Amino acid sequence: MRWIEIAQKNEVYVEGTASTAPMVTSVLKEEIPYVEFSLSDQRLRLHYPFKVNDVVRIDCLTQKVWINEQLQMEAIDLVYADFFQLNSGRNEIKTIPAMQLEVTYTERWL
Repeated sequence: MRWIEIAQKNEVYVEGTASTAPMVTSVLKEEIPYVEFSLSDQRLRLHYPFKVNDVVRIDCLTQKVWINEQLQMEAIDLVYADFFQLNSGRNEIKTIPAMQLEVTYTERWL
């Protein structure tokens, strides 16, 4: 099997005036060795033998990762372990491979 790295951009618009920690959920559509989520210069990479329909959930507030509803902290790449915050305005979350994201967060105001 040959795997080609293709990135996708997912836009999230935050109306609040303070940064907020998102909960990011995605369902994988292919077998891959790792996934990566990035916002600006922050990257979170997870190494795991991902299968089709695996569900990845990242809680940036508690800095925890679940894969198929099981806590999988050992999947976190220690070099790219940035649990990011969404800022006020437009945020562009990039993923490798391309995938749809469900991003939830609480609006925060200063």
